[in-house]
Amino acid sequence: MRSEDTYAVPRSSRWLIGVAALLAPPGLRKSWKREWLGELWYGYETLRRAGASRQRAWRRVTGFALGAFIDASDLRMERLRVRADRRSLVRHPAFCLASLLVLFLSIGGWTGGFRHVRAALAFDYPGADQLVLLSRPLGVLGMQVPANAEQVSTWVESSKWFGDVAGFVLRRDTLEVTPNFFSVLHVEPSPDFHFLGHSVRTVKTLDGARLPAHYSGALARLKHPQDRKAAEAHFATFSILEGAHVNAMFLQQRDRWPLYFAGVVSAFFLAAGLLRIRRPSRYVAFFVGKTALLLALVAGCWAEIAAALPIPITGGIDAGTAAPLIFLLLVGEAFVLRWCLDDQASRCPVCCRLVSMPVTVGSRSSLILDRPGVQFLCLRGHGTLLLSDLRACTGERSRWTPADRSWHDVFVQGKAV
Repeated sequence: MRSEDTYAVPRSSRWLIGVAALLAPPGLRKSWKREWLGELWYGYETLRRAGASRQRAWRRVTGFALGAFIDASDLRMERLRVRADRRSLVRHPAFCLASLLVLFLSIGGWTGGFRHVRAALAFDYPGADQLVLLSRPLGVLGMQVPANAEQVSTWVESSKWFGDVAGFVLRRDTLEVTPNFFSVLHVEPSPDFHFLGHSVRTVKTLDGARLPAHYSGALARLKHPQDRKAAEAHFATFSILEGAHVNAMFLQQRDRWPLYFAGVVSAFFLAAGLLRIRRPSRYVAFFVGKTALLLALVAGCWAEIAAALPIPITGGIDAGTAAPLIFLLLVGEAFVLRWCLDDQASRCPVCCRLVSMPVTVGSRSSLILDRPGVQFLCLRGHGTLLLSDLRACTGERSRWTPADRSWHDVFVQGKAV
């Protein structure tokens, strides 16, 4: 290989190449300069052999040397682009997790820390897990109807589990109750009193001699807290004197059913996603963290809406409201799982960074030997990822090919040269 000093090129051209070399990347500067000097020498000698005068050959070679500035600038910009792409925060797995966490906290702050969910988790009344709402099943779409005054007085006599039963009538912000209502509830009326999620401004006590024909609902308390399991088994056969069955739902169950349902559905979708992830532990841990955050976000928003919506005072679930809510939750969780799987398929299984530099490979005219697809490269040099163009039709999974030792000439210690 010839030295730079042996290239007989005009001094002005050599000077231009030396200045343009300052724009080239430091790692490639020496070889780039040698290549350009060789090209100038070859062009100068070719012009001289063709009969061009020294002055004309000098002008042509000097003009050609000016193009070195453009070439060096393009090379530097390309190297900066590759380096910026390799170091891009968007491709880093920590950026993905941090973005999802910020989104979760933002929505949590906007909803007041999921205040309706927190209200469902809290015990609003002493011994709330022993309070029961009683109602009559209508037998149509799971709907229920409140009890009338005559039935309330017979329910205590029909079951040995209840110590007392109180009736109430809720009209917007006014609550009318039987004299024993607050003794059953174990609280005293206050200016900020809430009942079943409703803000109550006025509380009126019903005249025991002139009870209303119908209550909004009936509230009962178990005689002994330890009898809850036995009482739950007894509720299925508990009936009023007329023979109609009675539904009994604990206040805790009434308030928390959206939380339980959303939690079970989220756990199911997370488990379904794990069945499709068979990679190193770091790759699986990143998938679990990312998917759990998104599923928790969707489940939390859904539970906040479900807990805020008015449901029947009797404690039953309105099928007309519950069915669309359940459908929205399933669609939202399925969309989240799909996005997480697609995002995971576009990441390097070693460093969990998004792959880059797509290259089209294969041919649609050779579906057997050379199937079409797009090949991506991990900018840390860990390998290549091939995504088939026929995945939508054939369901082919992505194919990861680890890099061998020959890649170390291009990637040194995980950094592009």
